[in-house]
Amino acid sequence: MKDITEAGPSEAALINAIMYEAFWEYRDESPPSGAIQETTEAIQAEMEQGERAAVWWMNGEAAAMIRFRPEENYMYFHRLSVRPSYRGHGAAAALVRWVEEAAAEEQFEGVYCKVRASTPQNVRMYQRMGYETVREYTAEKEGLPPFGVVVMAKLL
Repeated sequence: MKDITEAGPSEAALINAIMYEAFWEYRDESPPSGAIQETTEAIQAEMEQGERAAVWWMNGEAAAMIRFRPEENYMYFHRLSVRPSYRGHGAAAALVRWVEEAAAEEQFEGVYCKVRASTPQNVRMYQRMGYETVREYTAEKEGLPPFGVVVMAKLL
């Protein structure tokens, strides 16, 4: 059985555990994904300030999650995370659709995300879901090497 539920701030540790496991493969990227450095406390604080999250459950196991928040006329989602052992079961597409449906119900214009340019497989995944590249830029964070970012959006 597969199900999606919205998570609250008290479930920040679960959100962090799924994210950490899913993003671990990017630990050797240059720079490494910030997802593996986020803390449960930081996630909980963001959720207490209005960020939302949804968890995809498969056979009673928390297999995937997505974090999202409103940004002007769009719903922004990030840190889409599927535990490696649950990949290939439709979790990513189901979670993105779930956010799109929530955004439509709340009358947002569209949905968008940011993807590392070094993960073309992720860019292609979002393209298959109807997302288009709207911008590309180089992110520069203090003390870290710059990296390419692709902004992808879908109108609702």
